Amino acid sequence: MPTYVWKGKDRYKLPIVREINANTVEESKAILQADGCTDLALMSDDIMAAATEGMADDVKFFGEKLHVSETDKVKFQGQKSPTFLTAIWEGAQLTGVRLPLIVAAVAAWQIYRGNMLGLGLVGLGLLAWFAFLVTMYLPGIYYGRLHKAADWHRWDEVRDLVEKLKQVGKFHIIKVPAPELGRYRAKVLTARGQLDEALAEYAQYEDKPGCPRWLYLAFVAGIYDLAKQHDKAIEWNWKSIHEKNNPVMHLDLASRYARYKGDAVKARAALVEAEKGTIPDALKAGHLRIRGIVAYVEGNHAEAKQDLEASLTILAGNPNQPFRDGSINIARAYLCLVLDRLGDREGAKQNFMAARDYLVATGEAELLEQCRTVTGM
Repeated sequence: MPTYVWKGKDRYKLPIVREINANTVEESKAILQADGCTDLALMSDDIMAAATEGMADDVKFFGEKLHVSETDKVKFQGQKSPTFLTAIWEGAQLTGVRLPLIVAAVAAWQIYRGNMLGLGLVGLGLLAWFAFLVTMYLPGIYYGRLHKAADWHRWDEVRDLVEKLKQVGKFHIIKVPAPELGRYRAKVLTARGQLDEALAEYAQYEDKPGCPRWLYLAFVAGIYDLAKQHDKAIEWNWKSIHEKNNPVMHLDLASRYARYKGDAVKARAALVEAEKGTIPDALKAGHLRIRGIVAYVEGNHAEAKQDLEASLTILAGNPNQPFRDGSINIARAYLCLVLDRLGDREGAKQNFMAARDYLVATGEAELLEQCRTVTGM
């Protein structure tokens, strides 16, 4: 039974984070509402619960068993990915001033005694401590870099980071699930023009922990999109919906019909289906972006402008969201087209200039050409 994580307020209007085991997201929401909870925002849905299934819930650290709850898995949403420098800084904050003072005192004593060997050992010990801190943060450091590299389609970098995460997983208590690494390897192969090899690479994870069949089908659709085979992507998107009627899958379908087929009727129908369910809080900006694109394809430019600008406002307030650059720049590109239709040529140019580098880097040839045509740039 899936575990859903919600934020909201209890019957006393106090902030809460609750894990609810239920058959569906709507059932979990009804349980909380029956308990008097309000202002509910879904933090972890079927997709996140399924994708993190491959992560161990119980890990050992220095022989002690640590339990990782679903709430633990989502509590760092929206936080900045660590770097090597922040790992050292945060580790130093954890130790407070005591460690530096102790090290300084021991070093001063060794210098006073003229014991250069002892001083060297103190230095090595300090370096070992910082190395330990960095090692503890390695999965987060590399995973954050992986998201950034994939967002900008820097596929050689993605390949290297996947390999680093695989090696780190051999000894680290935090392991990125194998299906996730396999999916990125498949993307690298697809970008190289090796689609058959990519599909074979990812197929080995179908119905494994962290990759139930319905989620596997949805991710294969993404691989076809990367290969510019959008009809196949839509076909596999439908397959995933037939396996599991999830609102996020309908959002993906609405986006594909609008962006790649220009089919306003089918895009709107998919969007309506998505909005019948509960969309995770983390996808609010994406939901609004897709609404804006669908409205643009329909010719409703005023509504498109409103939704696209609302999406960009949310993204501006979430600087650490994964794949944020892509979300922002695709929204800007469509806002460029919308503003042109509304007669705001200067606004159209500004949005295109902001999005152009991303569109070039990721091979968004059709959208790039549309923006160039309307702006003359």
